[in-house]
Amino acid sequence: MRAQGQFSEDMSRWLTAEEVADRLKIKRETVYAYVSRGRLRSRRADDGRGSVFNPADVERLSAKVKGARRRQPDVLESEITLIAADDIYYRGHSARELALTATFEQVACLLWGSTKATAVWVPSESTRRFCRKVIAELPSSVLPVDLIKVVAACVATVEPPDWDFTPDVIATTAQRVLATLLASLPEQSPPADAAAFAGPASPMAALLWSRLCDRPPAEAEVKLLNATMIILADHDLASATFVARTAARAGVEPSGIVRLGIDVGSGPVKGAASLAIETLLHNLNSRDGVEAALTRRLRQGDPIPGFGHPVYPEGDTRASFILDELRKSHAGNERLATVEEVIQIQLRRGLPPPNAGFALAALTYVLGMVPGAGEAIFVLSRAAGWIAHAIEEYNSEPLERLQSVYVGPPV
Repeated sequence: MRAQGQFSEDMSRWLTAEEVADRLKIKRETVYAYVSRGRLRSRRADDGRGSVFNPADVERLSAKVKGARRRQPDVLESEITLIAADDIYYRGHSARELALTATFEQVACLLWGSTKATAVWVPSESTRRFCRKVIAELPSSVLPVDLIKVVAACVATVEPPDWDFTPDVIATTAQRVLATLLASLPEQSPPADAAAFAGPASPMAALLWSRLCDRPPAEAEVKLLNATMIILADHDLASATFVARTAARAGVEPSGIVRLGIDVGSGPVKGAASLAIETLLHNLNSRDGVEAALTRRLRQGDPIPGFGHPVYPEGDTRASFILDELRKSHAGNERLATVEEVIQIQLRRGLPPPNAGFALAALTYVLGMVPGAGEAIFVLSRAAGWIAHAIEEYNSEPLERLQSVYVGPPV
């Protein structure tokens, strides 16, 4: 262990956040985002004012960034989303603040960089009717996300692409595609009138509720769903987003981007994780038997899903936001008490805090939504981000053909 004098001497050579930002040619906020991802080490400065950063880490990161910018595509420059330890920023705006003050539609247009924001997104009525005929032939047991996949394929088949990749045209197309996706799903309850609510209320959130819950919502519940959709709208280069960007670089039009994103984003690693957690919560029955049920599951070799996230070593900021808002709107709810018991037991066992998948499953469980509602909320929310990333790529150079290194049998 280092002596105090040596530690202070080393600290004197460490860099301030401003010096790091200058060396890396990035914003000061991005410096702290690198810290939260474990790419930079920081310590409290000797004077207690702010943090200082290990110069060796900065030099390594600088070399990596410079080399990656020359090689492509290890580092991709984007103006859309910054992930920090305690918040996410969409084009410089706090996602937490947007979730409480804006509608999903407004945030989608912010992500898209479009000035053509409209309060109400209008579906294609002829396409909606066609989609309804197709899904009427499906079994009633089909999960919502699988219905969305079918509808997305129908939309891409029926509606001819615009092939105009200017942001405002893409935004208009995306609004119509997403509205058609939602309007085509079977109703579980009558849609609420978002215009009758005080403050920001999203018509898309109200419509989505009617497709996922068999009872009318309270005003606070529509706003909670709207806030959840906003906080999940983008997460930088997640796997489905990377696929969306690659597809856009290859010239795939917006409805195809959404369809690809749904296929990848509903896989077992991402959106479908909430389905496993939903099932777990429903099988617990009540808070009284939570610890015994979790212990039995662990003894059977089944992990408890929904805890920890590699991007957030100190806790998923999206999860804390969703759970905090759920606590405000549903205090005293018996199902929420079960959720809290699960969280406390897992924390006592030394696990990291819950992630967004757990929070989303908890939301649908407490609100009494249909099975699989979480992954439907996830893919429809994230579609806004996929379109935003596609817009950035449409103006890039065409995708170059990649070359693999053959390691198969000798010929």
